[in-house]
Amino acid sequence: MEILSQRGRARLCPSRKENENHEDTKNTKGKKAPFYTTAIRYNADVVAYVAEAIVTGARRYGEADRLLTLFTRDRGRIGAIAKSARKPKSSIRGATEPFIRAKFELAEGRSLSIVRSAEILNPNLELREHWTRLQLAGHVAEIANKMSVEGVPDPGLYDLLAKAIEQIGEGRIDAVAKFKVGLLDHLGVFPDLTGCSECNAARVKGNVHLDHSRHGFLCSECAELLHVHYPVPMKVLHCFHSLRAGKDFDLEDDLLDTADEVLNNLLQGFLQAAFKTVSAAKKARTAEREKENSNRKAMEDNNVEP
Repeated sequence: MEILSQRGRARLCPSRKENENHEDTKNTKGKKAPFYTTAIRYNADVVAYVAEAIVTGARRYGEADRLLTLFTRDRGRIGAIAKSARKPKSSIRGATEPFIRAKFELAEGRSLSIVRSAEILNPNLELREHWTRLQLAGHVAEIANKMSVEGVPDPGLYDLLAKAIEQIGEGRIDAVAKFKVGLLDHLGVFPDLTGCSECNAARVKGNVHLDHSRHGFLCSECAELLHVHYPVPMKVLHCFHSLRAGKDFDLEDDLLDTADEVLNNLLQGFLQAAFKTVSAAKKARTAEREKENSNRKAMEDNNVEP
């Protein structure tokens, strides 16, 4: 049975009967060749390409293979298989670890691309020294995967993801919030922070209320009329202004938690789906903050001692 595809030519022998009757399985003496359940042969028509990508997902497959989710700059999110990547002597083993940024040489397959070789561009080794940073990197990777369309290029989102993973590795607690603010701005759904989204009031005093349906904030009067109750302090809106401008500043713990919760609701409301790693990321952020505070206290104690 001959199968000719756009990506290459493969000869398959799916059954013993077809294998025995196939002309290529008979020799000149009339004896039958050894039986192979599936014999595949590819020629030079297979399409190969090189792509810079971040590994946003990896799981075991078979005895030594690994299934990957690659977020590429030029092709968007794609699925790939790295054959024998889990073997100790595999040349692509390191490049197929989660959150690695590498240049991959791939060959197009029917449903998955096949990894041929890889060159690591940024190993992000700092992430692997702290489990909390791995959890935060997994959170932003999940958001990037769900906010993207498979096979559709999105260089802006790729740059946001690469920068966020690097900042998380450096120990920046506000890196996740900056990524979410940048993503909302990139998608064109960043809410209006200047006033009420219903009455268009120029200024809003006191608390505002998050409105999922209008993807914005309401003043107290409009929130009461529309039966919306999601109070958000005005400090959070000021925090969004600073994060959007890319300013570096120290955020209060409670303020950062509230801002992250509002950002999650905005993204999930736009996506109409929930993120699975929200609680894990919150625990990781709390643990990272406690560790930073303890290190800071230890440094202050050492400076006080003679």
